Amino acid sequence: MDEENTRDFRQPCQQCSVINWGISDEGKFFCKSCHSVIEKTADIASELFMQNARVNTISRGLKKRKKLDQGCEWYVCEGFQYILTQQAKALIALGASPSIKNSEVNSSSSGFDTETDILSLHGCPSLLESNSECTSLNNSTDVSRNAFLSEDDTSSVRSGSVDGSLYLRAARRKRLLMSMPMTLAFCYLGLLWLREAITLADLLRFVSELHIPYINAFQYFPEEMKLYGPDIRIFQVQSIPSYGEIQRKMHQLAEFLDMPRFPEITEKCFLHPNLLCMKYLLEANLPESMRIWIQRLVKKMGIGNMDYLTFHPLSRGAKTINYEIQAVAVIVISLKLLFVLDDKLEWLLSNRANEINKQNDKGINHFQFRKWYKVMKSCLDESEKEVEEQAARYLWKCEKPLFFSVKDQAVVYKRKRIIHSLTKQFVRLTSQPAMERKEPSSFRFSWNEDNLERPCFHGDSLKGYDNEKSKRIINVNDRYWLCCLKICNEKSCRHLTKSELKHFPGSYLFVLKLFAFLLGVEFSVLHNEVCQLEHKLFDVSETLKPGKTCKKSKLVP
Repeated sequence: MDEENTRDFRQPCQQCSVINWGISDEGKFFCKSCHSVIEKTADIASELFMQNARVNTISRGLKKRKKLDQGCEWYVCEGFQYILTQQAKALIALGASPSIKNSEVNSSSSGFDTETDILSLHGCPSLLESNSECTSLNNSTDVSRNAFLSEDDTSSVRSGSVDGSLYLRAARRKRLLMSMPMTLAFCYLGLLWLREAITLADLLRFVSELHIPYINAFQYFPEEMKLYGPDIRIFQVQSIPSYGEIQRKMHQLAEFLDMPRFPEITEKCFLHPNLLCMKYLLEANLPESMRIWIQRLVKKMGIGNMDYLTFHPLSRGAKTINYEIQAVAVIVISLKLLFVLDDKLEWLLSNRANEINKQNDKGINHFQFRKWYKVMKSCLDESEKEVEEQAARYLWKCEKPLFFSVKDQAVVYKRKRIIHSLTKQFVRLTSQPAMERKEPSSFRFSWNEDNLERPCFHGDSLKGYDNEKSKRIINVNDRYWLCCLKICNEKSCRHLTKSELKHFPGSYLFVLKLFAFLLGVEFSVLHNEVCQLEHKLFDVSETLKPGKTCKKSKLVP
Protein backbone atom coordinates (compact mmCIF):
# COMPACT_ATOMS: atom_id res chain seq x y z
CA MET A 1 0.00 0.00 0.00
CA ASP A 2 2.83 2.40 0.84
CA GLU A 3 4.54 1.81 -2.50
CA GLU A 4 1.32 2.47 -4.40
CA ASN A 5 0.52 5.68 -2.53
CA THR A 6 4.07 7.06 -2.64
CA ARG A 7 5.10 6.14 -6.17
CA ASP A 8 4.33 9.64 -7.54
CA PHE A 9 6.42 11.38 -4.87
CA ARG A 10 10.01 11.14 -6.07
CA GLN A 11 11.62 13.86 -4.00
CA PRO A 12 14.74 12.61 -2.15
CA CYS A 13 14.91 12.78 1.63
CA GLN A 14 16.69 15.90 2.92
CA GLN A 15 18.41 13.87 5.64
CA CYS A 16 19.79 10.85 3.77
CA SER A 17 19.06 11.74 0.09
CA VAL A 18 17.29 8.39 -0.43
CA ILE A 19 13.92 7.96 -2.17
CA ASN A 20 12.24 5.37 0.05
CA TRP A 21 9.00 6.81 1.41
CA GLY A 22 6.33 5.26 3.59
CA ILE A 23 3.08 6.50 5.14
CA SER A 24 2.49 6.44 8.88
CA ASP A 25 -0.81 5.74 10.61
CA GLU A 26 -1.30 9.49 10.90
CA GLY A 27 -1.12 9.84 7.12
CA LYS A 28 2.29 11.60 7.05
CA PHE A 29 5.20 10.69 4.79
CA PHE A 30 8.34 9.33 6.48
CA CYS A 31 11.65 8.06 5.18
CA LYS A 32 12.06 4.29 5.66
CA SER A 33 15.85 4.69 5.68
CA CYS A 34 16.39 7.36 8.35
CA HIS A 35 12.81 7.47 9.78
CA SER A 36 12.55 11.27 9.43
CA VAL A 37 9.00 12.64 9.13
CA ILE A 38 8.05 15.41 6.70
CA GLU A 39 4.96 17.63 6.54
CA LYS A 40 3.51 16.02 3.40
CA THR A 41 0.35 14.03 4.05
CA ALA A 42 -1.38 11.35 1.98
CA ASP A 43 -4.94 11.83 0.80
CA ILE A 44 -5.15 9.06 -1.76
CA ALA A 45 -6.53 6.57 0.74
CA SER A 46 -9.35 8.90 1.67
CA GLU A 47 -10.15 9.54 -2.01
CA LEU A 48 -10.46 5.78 -2.58
CA PHE A 49 -12.61 5.51 0.49
CA MET A 50 -15.02 8.13 -0.85
CA GLN A 51 -15.33 6.12 -4.06
CA ASN A 52 -16.62 3.14 -2.02
CA ALA A 53 -13.38 1.23 -2.53
CA ARG A 54 -12.20 -1.01 0.23
CA VAL A 55 -9.24 0.38 2.14
CA ASN A 56 -7.14 -1.82 4.39
CA THR A 57 -5.15 -0.24 7.21
CA ILE A 58 -1.84 -1.82 8.03
CA SER A 59 -1.47 -2.06 11.76
CA ARG A 60 2.00 -1.77 13.17
CA GLY A 61 1.14 -3.72 16.29
CA LEU A 62 1.77 -2.77 19.87
CA LYS A 63 5.22 -1.41 19.32
CA LYS A 64 7.02 0.70 21.82
CA ARG A 65 6.40 4.42 21.23
CA LYS A 66 9.33 6.24 19.80
CA LYS A 67 10.85 9.18 21.59
CA LEU A 68 9.41 11.47 18.93
CA ASP A 69 5.89 10.11 19.52
CA GLN A 70 6.21 10.58 23.26
CA GLY A 71 7.42 14.13 22.87
CA CYS A 72 9.33 15.93 25.56
CA GLU A 73 8.39 17.40 28.92
CA TRP A 74 6.98 20.88 28.45
CA TYR A 75 4.91 23.25 30.54
CA VAL A 76 1.89 25.34 29.61
CA CYS A 77 3.88 28.53 30.01
CA GLU A 78 6.27 27.32 27.32
CA GLY A 79 3.38 26.99 24.91
CA PHE A 80 2.25 30.55 25.62
CA GLN A 81 5.80 31.82 25.32
CA TYR A 82 6.10 30.20 21.92
CA ILE A 83 2.82 31.80 20.78
CA LEU A 84 3.89 35.21 22.12
CA THR A 85 7.16 34.92 20.23
CA GLN A 86 5.33 34.17 16.98
CA GLN A 87 2.91 37.04 17.57
CA ALA A 88 5.78 39.44 18.20
CA LYS A 89 7.45 38.34 14.96
CA ALA A 90 4.20 38.95 13.08
CA LEU A 91 3.84 42.46 14.58
CA ILE A 92 7.40 43.28 13.58
CA ALA A 93 6.63 42.12 10.04
CA LEU A 94 3.62 44.47 10.09
CA GLY A 95 5.83 47.44 10.93
CA ALA A 96 6.12 47.42 14.72
CA SER A 97 9.44 48.16 16.37
CA PRO A 98 11.69 45.11 16.94
CA SER A 99 11.95 46.11 20.61
CA ILE A 100 8.41 44.81 21.13
CA LYS A 101 9.93 41.33 21.23
CA ASN A 102 12.15 42.18 24.22
CA SER A 103 9.52 43.66 26.63
CA GLU A 104 12.18 45.88 28.10
CA VAL A 105 11.13 48.35 30.78
CA ASN A 106 13.39 50.49 32.93
CA SER A 107 13.47 48.37 36.09
CA SER A 108 15.07 51.14 38.15
CA SER A 109 12.03 53.35 37.68
CA SER A 110 9.35 50.71 37.70
CA GLY A 111 10.55 48.53 40.55
CA PHE A 112 9.81 45.19 38.92
CA ASP A 113 11.54 42.57 36.85
CA THR A 114 9.71 42.08 33.56
CA GLU A 115 10.70 38.49 32.91
CA THR A 116 10.07 37.22 36.42
CA ASP A 117 6.70 38.93 36.84
CA ILE A 118 5.39 38.00 33.41
CA LEU A 119 6.28 34.36 33.94
CA SER A 120 4.80 34.35 37.44
CA LEU A 121 1.54 35.29 35.78
CA HIS A 122 1.77 31.99 33.91
CA GLY A 123 2.12 30.09 37.16
CA CYS A 124 5.31 28.35 36.02
CA PRO A 125 9.08 28.52 36.47
CA SER A 126 11.09 31.15 34.62
CA LEU A 127 12.53 30.22 31.26
CA LEU A 128 15.55 32.17 30.12
CA GLU A 129 14.74 31.86 26.45
CA SER A 130 11.85 30.65 24.29
CA ASN A 131 12.60 29.03 20.97
CA SER A 132 11.17 26.50 18.56
CA GLU A 133 13.02 23.55 20.06
CA CYS A 134 11.63 21.89 23.16
CA THR A 135 14.37 21.20 25.73
CA SER A 136 14.18 19.40 29.03
CA LEU A 137 13.53 21.57 32.07
CA ASN A 138 15.14 19.25 34.59
CA ASN A 139 18.51 21.01 34.39
CA SER A 140 17.21 24.60 34.28
CA THR A 141 14.46 24.64 36.89
CA ASP A 142 13.91 23.33 40.38
CA VAL A 143 10.40 22.22 39.54
CA SER A 144 10.26 18.81 37.91
CA ARG A 145 7.52 16.59 36.63
CA ASN A 146 7.39 14.70 39.94
CA ALA A 147 6.84 17.95 41.80
CA PHE A 148 3.75 18.66 39.75
CA LEU A 149 2.46 15.11 39.97
CA SER A 150 2.97 14.94 43.75
CA GLU A 151 -0.32 16.75 44.32
CA ASP A 152 -2.25 14.34 42.14
CA ASP A 153 -0.58 11.37 40.52
CA THR A 154 -3.08 11.43 37.67
CA SER A 155 -3.28 15.20 37.22
CA SER A 156 -1.55 15.33 33.85
CA VAL A 157 -1.65 11.72 32.72
CA ARG A 158 -3.99 12.63 29.87
CA SER A 159 -2.25 15.87 28.97
CA GLY A 160 0.54 16.49 26.51
CA SER A 161 2.04 19.07 28.85
CA VAL A 162 3.32 18.41 32.36
CA ASP A 163 0.92 20.77 34.14
CA GLY A 164 -2.11 20.92 31.82
CA SER A 165 -4.63 19.48 34.29
CA LEU A 166 -3.40 21.59 37.20
CA TYR A 167 -3.56 24.66 34.99
CA LEU A 168 -7.20 24.06 34.15
CA ARG A 169 -8.03 23.62 37.84
CA ALA A 170 -6.43 26.95 38.66
CA ALA A 171 -8.32 28.59 35.79
CA ARG A 172 -11.63 27.30 37.19
CA ARG A 173 -10.82 29.15 40.43
CA LYS A 174 -10.73 32.33 38.35
CA ARG A 175 -7.12 33.07 39.06
CA LEU A 176 -5.33 35.58 36.86
CA LEU A 177 -3.59 33.08 34.60
CA MET A 178 -2.29 33.22 31.09
CA SER A 179 -4.83 32.51 28.36
CA MET A 180 -5.12 32.98 24.63
CA PRO A 181 -6.95 36.35 24.94
CA MET A 182 -4.22 37.39 27.38
CA THR A 183 -1.63 36.94 24.63
CA LEU A 184 -3.36 39.69 22.67
CA ALA A 185 -3.44 41.81 25.83
CA PHE A 186 0.34 41.34 26.03
CA CYS A 187 0.68 42.42 22.40
CA TYR A 188 -1.46 45.52 22.92
CA LEU A 189 0.43 46.36 26.11
CA GLY A 190 3.68 46.35 24.14
CA LEU A 191 2.18 48.38 21.29
CA LEU A 192 0.82 50.98 23.71
CA TRP A 193 4.11 51.18 25.62
CA LEU A 194 6.02 51.79 22.39
CA ARG A 195 3.28 54.13 21.06
CA GLU A 196 3.09 52.18 17.81
CA ALA A 197 0.81 53.08 14.92
CA ILE A 198 -1.00 49.72 15.23
CA THR A 199 -4.13 50.35 17.30
CA LEU A 200 -6.17 47.77 19.17
CA ALA A 201 -8.78 47.77 16.40
CA ASP A 202 -6.01 47.07 13.86
CA LEU A 203 -4.61 44.30 16.08
CA LEU A 204 -7.94 42.46 16.25
CA ARG A 205 -8.52 42.87 12.51
CA PHE A 206 -5.07 41.49 11.71
CA VAL A 207 -5.90 38.53 13.95
CA SER A 208 -9.16 37.88 12.07
CA GLU A 209 -7.31 38.12 8.74
CA LEU A 210 -4.72 35.57 9.98
CA HIS A 211 -1.79 37.99 9.79
CA ILE A 212 -1.13 37.46 13.51
CA PRO A 213 -1.09 33.91 14.96
CA TYR A 214 -4.01 33.39 17.33
CA ILE A 215 -6.59 31.00 15.89
CA ASN A 216 -5.11 27.50 15.96
CA ALA A 217 -1.73 28.99 16.84
CA PHE A 218 -0.78 25.72 18.55
CA GLN A 219 -0.49 23.97 15.19
CA TYR A 220 2.86 25.72 14.77
CA PHE A 221 4.25 24.12 17.92
CA PRO A 222 7.37 22.00 17.40
CA GLU A 223 6.78 18.32 16.72
CA GLU A 224 8.20 17.46 20.15
CA MET A 225 5.47 19.45 21.94
CA LYS A 226 2.58 17.01 21.83
CA LEU A 227 -0.83 18.59 22.35
CA TYR A 228 -3.85 16.64 23.53
CA GLY A 229 -6.19 16.30 26.48
CA PRO A 230 -6.55 19.42 28.70
CA ASP A 231 -4.05 21.28 26.51
CA ILE A 232 -6.73 21.53 23.82
CA ARG A 233 -9.03 23.46 26.17
CA ILE A 234 -6.17 25.82 27.04
CA PHE A 235 -4.83 26.64 23.59
CA GLN A 236 -7.82 26.13 21.28
CA VAL A 237 -10.08 29.16 20.67
CA GLN A 238 -13.47 29.31 18.97
CA SER A 239 -13.84 33.07 18.62
CA ILE A 240 -11.90 36.31 18.54
CA PRO A 241 -12.17 38.39 21.75
CA SER A 242 -13.90 41.73 21.68
CA TYR A 243 -12.31 45.15 21.86
CA GLY A 244 -13.51 45.75 25.42
CA GLU A 245 -12.28 42.36 26.66
CA ILE A 246 -8.72 43.01 25.50
CA GLN A 247 -8.83 46.50 27.03
CA ARG A 248 -9.85 45.08 30.41
CA LYS A 249 -7.25 42.32 30.34
CA MET A 250 -4.54 44.77 29.34
CA HIS A 251 -5.43 46.99 32.30
CA GLN A 252 -5.38 44.02 34.68
CA LEU A 253 -2.05 42.93 33.26
CA ALA A 254 -0.51 46.39 33.68
CA GLU A 255 -1.72 46.57 37.29
CA PHE A 256 -0.41 43.07 38.03
CA LEU A 257 3.02 43.98 36.67
CA ASP A 258 3.06 47.26 38.64
CA MET A 259 3.92 49.11 35.46
CA PRO A 260 4.84 52.79 35.79
CA ARG A 261 3.39 55.69 33.86
CA PHE A 262 3.51 54.96 30.15
CA PRO A 263 5.50 57.19 27.76
CA GLU A 264 3.68 60.46 27.14
CA ILE A 265 1.38 60.78 24.13
CA THR A 266 2.18 64.11 22.55
CA GLU A 267 0.66 65.87 19.55
CA LYS A 268 3.24 64.21 17.31
CA CYS A 269 2.26 60.73 18.48
CA PHE A 270 0.00 58.66 16.23
CA LEU A 271 -2.44 57.98 19.10
CA HIS A 272 -3.16 61.69 19.56
CA PRO A 273 -6.76 62.44 18.47
CA ASN A 274 -5.66 65.09 15.95
CA LEU A 275 -3.65 62.51 13.99
CA LEU A 276 -6.01 59.59 14.50
CA CYS A 277 -8.97 61.67 13.33
CA MET A 278 -7.14 62.51 10.11
CA LYS A 279 -6.63 58.80 9.44
CA TYR A 280 -10.33 58.03 9.80
CA LEU A 281 -11.34 61.15 7.87
CA LEU A 282 -9.38 59.83 4.91
CA GLU A 283 -10.74 56.30 5.30
CA ALA A 284 -14.33 57.51 5.58
CA ASN A 285 -13.88 59.64 2.44
CA LEU A 286 -14.68 62.92 4.21
CA PRO A 287 -13.22 66.35 3.36
CA GLU A 288 -9.77 67.03 4.77
CA SER A 289 -10.91 70.54 5.74
CA MET A 290 -12.87 68.98 8.63
CA ARG A 291 -9.57 68.86 10.54
CA ILE A 292 -10.17 72.50 11.58
CA TRP A 293 -13.37 71.53 13.37
CA ILE A 294 -11.75 68.48 14.87
CA GLN A 295 -8.82 70.42 16.32
CA ARG A 296 -11.20 72.93 17.86
CA LEU A 297 -13.35 70.19 19.39
CA VAL A 298 -10.34 68.32 20.77
CA LYS A 299 -9.10 71.50 22.43
CA LYS A 300 -12.56 72.42 23.73
CA MET A 301 -13.17 68.98 25.29
CA GLY A 302 -9.65 68.75 26.72
CA ILE A 303 -9.01 65.28 25.30
CA GLY A 304 -5.73 66.25 23.65
CA ASN A 305 -3.80 66.87 26.87
CA MET A 306 -0.90 64.55 27.68
CA ASP A 307 -2.16 63.91 31.20
CA TYR A 308 -5.50 62.78 29.83
CA LEU A 309 -4.10 60.57 27.04
CA THR A 310 -1.16 58.98 28.85
CA PHE A 311 -1.95 55.70 30.59
CA HIS A 312 -0.88 55.39 34.23
CA PRO A 313 -2.02 52.00 35.56
CA LEU A 314 -1.23 52.64 39.23
CA SER A 315 -2.78 56.09 39.56
CA ARG A 316 -6.05 56.53 41.42
CA GLY A 317 -9.01 56.24 39.08
CA ALA A 318 -6.81 55.17 36.16
CA LYS A 319 -8.65 54.10 33.04
CA THR A 320 -7.69 53.02 29.57
CA ILE A 321 -8.47 55.32 26.66
CA ASN A 322 -10.21 53.92 23.60
CA TYR A 323 -8.05 56.01 21.32
CA GLU A 324 -9.52 55.09 17.94
CA ILE A 325 -13.12 54.99 19.21
CA GLN A 326 -12.64 58.40 20.80
CA ALA A 327 -11.20 59.83 17.57
CA VAL A 328 -14.12 58.53 15.53
CA ALA A 329 -16.59 59.95 18.09
CA VAL A 330 -15.04 63.38 17.56
CA ILE A 331 -15.69 63.04 13.82
CA VAL A 332 -19.31 62.07 14.48
CA ILE A 333 -19.82 65.16 16.66
CA SER A 334 -18.23 67.31 13.94
CA LEU A 335 -20.69 65.93 11.40
CA LYS A 336 -23.56 66.70 13.76
CA LEU A 337 -22.34 70.25 14.21
CA LEU A 338 -22.12 70.72 10.45
CA PHE A 339 -25.18 68.81 9.22
CA VAL A 340 -27.19 68.04 12.42
CA LEU A 341 -27.98 64.53 11.07
CA ASP A 342 -31.69 64.74 11.87
CA ASP A 343 -32.86 63.32 8.49
CA LYS A 344 -33.91 66.82 7.41
CA LEU A 345 -31.25 69.49 7.47
CA GLU A 346 -28.44 67.41 5.89
CA TRP A 347 -30.58 66.84 2.76
CA LEU A 348 -31.56 70.53 2.62
CA LEU A 349 -27.91 71.55 2.84
CA SER A 350 -27.06 69.03 0.11
CA ASN A 351 -29.59 70.68 -2.21
CA ARG A 352 -28.07 74.09 -1.52
CA ALA A 353 -24.53 72.80 -2.15
CA ASN A 354 -25.67 71.22 -5.41
CA GLU A 355 -27.11 74.54 -6.63
CA ILE A 356 -23.89 76.37 -5.67
CA ASN A 357 -21.79 73.80 -7.55
CA LYS A 358 -23.89 74.26 -10.69
CA GLN A 359 -23.35 78.03 -10.64
CA ASN A 360 -19.71 77.82 -9.57
CA ASP A 361 -17.10 78.59 -12.21
CA LYS A 362 -14.00 78.62 -9.95
CA GLY A 363 -13.57 74.85 -9.83
CA ILE A 364 -14.45 74.66 -6.12
CA ASN A 365 -16.63 71.67 -5.29
CA HIS A 366 -18.78 72.07 -2.17
CA PHE A 367 -19.33 68.93 -0.14
CA GLN A 368 -22.73 67.24 -0.56
CA PHE A 369 -23.80 64.92 2.21
CA ARG A 370 -26.36 63.14 -0.01
CA LYS A 371 -23.75 62.23 -2.62
CA TRP A 372 -21.31 61.05 0.05
CA TYR A 373 -24.05 58.97 1.69
CA LYS A 374 -24.88 57.13 -1.54
CA VAL A 375 -21.23 56.30 -2.25
CA MET A 376 -20.47 55.13 1.29
CA LYS A 377 -23.74 53.16 1.55
CA SER A 378 -22.81 51.15 -1.54
CA CYS A 379 -19.24 50.52 -0.34
CA LEU A 380 -20.41 49.54 3.14
CA ASP A 381 -22.98 47.05 1.82
CA GLU A 382 -20.40 45.40 -0.45
CA SER A 383 -17.82 45.18 2.32
CA GLU A 384 -20.28 43.76 4.86
CA LYS A 385 -21.38 41.11 2.36
CA GLU A 386 -17.77 40.17 1.69
CA VAL A 387 -17.05 39.88 5.41
CA GLU A 388 -20.11 37.66 5.92
CA GLU A 389 -19.08 35.37 3.06
CA GLN A 390 -15.56 35.04 4.43
CA ALA A 391 -16.93 34.29 7.90
CA ALA A 392 -19.17 31.58 6.44
CA ARG A 393 -16.22 29.94 4.67
CA TYR A 394 -13.92 30.28 7.63
CA LEU A 395 -12.44 27.03 8.93
CA TRP A 396 -11.99 27.21 12.70
CA LYS A 397 -10.47 23.74 12.90
CA CYS A 398 -6.78 23.38 12.16
CA GLU A 399 -5.06 20.98 9.81
CA LYS A 400 -3.30 19.32 12.73
CA PRO A 401 -5.65 16.71 14.27
CA LEU A 402 -6.39 17.03 17.99
CA PHE A 403 -7.36 14.24 20.35
CA PHE A 404 -8.13 14.16 24.06
CA SER A 405 -6.55 10.77 24.62
CA VAL A 406 -3.82 8.72 22.96
CA LYS A 407 -6.35 5.92 22.53
CA ASP A 408 -8.45 8.17 20.28
CA GLN A 409 -5.53 9.08 18.05
CA ALA A 410 -6.19 6.56 15.25
CA VAL A 411 -9.93 7.39 15.12
CA VAL A 412 -9.28 11.14 14.98
CA TYR A 413 -6.73 10.81 12.18
CA LYS A 414 -9.08 8.65 10.13
CA ARG A 415 -11.96 11.08 10.64
CA LYS A 416 -9.69 13.98 9.69
CA ARG A 417 -8.75 12.32 6.40
CA ILE A 418 -12.42 11.72 5.56
CA ILE A 419 -13.37 15.33 6.33
CA HIS A 420 -10.44 16.61 4.27
CA SER A 421 -11.52 14.48 1.32
CA LEU A 422 -15.15 15.60 1.60
CA THR A 423 -14.07 19.24 1.68
CA LYS A 424 -11.93 18.85 -1.44
CA GLN A 425 -14.71 17.18 -3.37
CA PHE A 426 -17.26 19.78 -2.28
CA VAL A 427 -14.98 22.56 -3.50
CA ARG A 428 -14.59 20.83 -6.85
CA LEU A 429 -18.35 20.39 -7.28
CA THR A 430 -19.26 23.95 -6.31
CA SER A 431 -16.21 25.60 -7.94
CA GLN A 432 -15.94 27.68 -4.78
CA PRO A 433 -12.63 29.54 -4.57
CA ALA A 434 -10.54 29.17 -1.47
CA MET A 435 -10.50 32.03 1.01
CA GLU A 436 -7.59 34.30 0.12
CA ARG A 437 -5.57 36.14 2.71
CA LYS A 438 -5.71 39.88 2.28
CA GLU A 439 -2.59 41.95 2.28
CA PRO A 440 -2.21 43.65 5.69
CA SER A 441 -3.34 47.27 5.66
CA SER A 442 -4.40 49.83 8.24
CA PHE A 443 -7.26 50.90 5.95
CA ARG A 444 -10.37 48.98 5.04
CA PHE A 445 -11.31 51.49 2.32
CA SER A 446 -9.01 53.25 -0.15
CA TRP A 447 -10.04 56.11 -2.43
CA ASN A 448 -8.78 57.30 -5.80
CA GLU A 449 -9.65 60.69 -7.24
CA ASP A 450 -9.72 59.26 -10.80
CA ASN A 451 -12.37 56.64 -9.97
CA LEU A 452 -15.71 57.90 -11.27
CA GLU A 453 -17.76 55.06 -9.75
CA ARG A 454 -16.37 55.68 -6.27
CA PRO A 455 -15.58 59.41 -6.21
CA CYS A 456 -13.19 60.86 -3.65
CA PHE A 457 -14.44 63.72 -1.43
CA HIS A 458 -11.15 64.56 0.28
CA GLY A 459 -10.72 67.83 -1.60
CA ASP A 460 -14.30 69.10 -1.26
CA SER A 461 -14.87 72.46 0.38
CA LEU A 462 -16.85 73.14 3.55
CA LYS A 463 -17.16 76.89 3.03
CA GLY A 464 -20.60 78.00 4.01
CA TYR A 465 -20.76 75.42 6.80
CA ASP A 466 -18.19 77.06 9.04
CA ASN A 467 -16.43 80.34 9.70
CA GLU A 468 -12.68 79.78 9.36
CA LYS A 469 -11.78 83.31 10.49
CA SER A 470 -13.38 82.83 13.89
CA LYS A 471 -11.54 80.90 16.61
CA ARG A 472 -14.86 79.77 18.10
CA ILE A 473 -17.06 76.99 16.75
CA ILE A 474 -19.93 78.64 14.86
CA ASN A 475 -22.76 76.27 14.09
CA VAL A 476 -24.91 76.88 11.02
CA ASN A 477 -28.07 76.34 13.05
CA ASP A 478 -29.36 75.97 16.59
CA ARG A 479 -30.88 72.53 16.15
CA TYR A 480 -28.04 70.42 17.53
CA TRP A 481 -29.44 67.51 19.51
CA LEU A 482 -27.68 65.53 22.22
CA CYS A 483 -27.21 61.82 21.57
CA CYS A 484 -27.92 60.93 25.19
CA LEU A 485 -31.18 62.91 25.24
CA LYS A 486 -34.34 63.37 23.24
CA ILE A 487 -37.00 66.08 23.18
CA CYS A 488 -40.35 65.10 24.64
CA ASN A 489 -43.09 66.18 22.20
CA GLU A 490 -46.05 65.36 24.46
CA LYS A 491 -48.21 68.49 24.72
CA SER A 492 -45.19 70.52 23.54
CA CYS A 493 -43.48 70.30 26.93
CA ARG A 494 -40.05 70.23 25.18
CA HIS A 495 -38.33 68.62 28.18
CA LEU A 496 -35.15 66.65 27.51
CA THR A 497 -35.35 62.97 28.40
CA LYS A 498 -33.28 59.87 27.81
CA SER A 499 -33.71 58.16 24.47
CA GLU A 500 -33.33 54.68 23.01
CA LEU A 501 -30.86 54.10 20.19
CA LYS A 502 -33.47 52.77 17.76
CA HIS A 503 -35.36 56.08 17.83
CA PHE A 504 -32.44 58.13 16.49
CA PRO A 505 -32.40 59.57 12.94
CA GLY A 506 -31.35 57.27 10.11
CA SER A 507 -28.44 59.48 9.04
CA TYR A 508 -26.90 59.36 12.50
CA LEU A 509 -27.34 55.58 12.72
CA PHE A 510 -25.69 55.15 9.30
CA VAL A 511 -22.68 57.21 10.37
CA LEU A 512 -22.36 55.08 13.51
CA LYS A 513 -22.67 51.88 11.48
CA LEU A 514 -20.01 53.01 9.01
CA PHE A 515 -17.41 53.90 11.61
CA ALA A 516 -18.25 50.87 13.75
CA PHE A 517 -17.53 48.69 10.72
CA LEU A 518 -14.20 50.44 10.17
CA LEU A 519 -13.22 49.79 13.80
CA GLY A 520 -14.76 46.33 14.09
CA VAL A 521 -16.82 47.22 17.19
CA GLU A 522 -20.52 47.34 18.02
CA PHE A 523 -22.09 50.65 17.03
CA SER A 524 -23.59 50.92 20.53
CA VAL A 525 -20.01 51.17 21.86
CA LEU A 526 -19.36 54.09 19.52
CA HIS A 527 -22.67 55.72 20.50
CA ASN A 528 -21.72 55.57 24.19
CA GLU A 529 -18.39 57.26 23.40
CA VAL A 530 -20.21 60.03 21.53
CA CYS A 531 -22.46 60.55 24.57
CA GLN A 532 -19.45 60.80 26.90
CA LEU A 533 -17.77 63.40 24.71
CA GLU A 534 -20.98 65.41 24.46
CA HIS A 535 -21.03 65.49 28.26
CA LYS A 536 -17.58 67.08 28.09
CA LEU A 537 -18.51 69.49 25.31
CA PHE A 538 -21.88 70.62 26.66
CA ASP A 539 -23.15 71.25 30.17
CA VAL A 540 -25.45 68.25 30.14
CA SER A 541 -25.75 68.10 33.93
CA GLU A 542 -27.24 71.59 33.87
CA THR A 543 -29.57 70.63 31.02
CA LEU A 544 -30.96 67.62 32.88
CA LYS A 545 -32.16 69.69 35.84
CA PRO A 546 -35.97 69.75 36.27
CA GLY A 547 -37.68 72.57 34.41
CA LYS A 548 -34.86 73.09 31.90
CA THR A 549 -35.91 73.19 28.26
CA CYS A 550 -34.07 72.84 25.00
CA LYS A 551 -34.14 76.57 24.27
CA LYS A 552 -32.34 77.41 27.51
CA SER A 553 -29.61 74.83 26.92
CA LYS A 554 -26.25 75.99 25.67
CA LEU A 555 -25.63 73.68 22.76
CA VAL A 556 -22.99 75.78 20.98
CA PRO A 557 -19.74 76.38 22.88
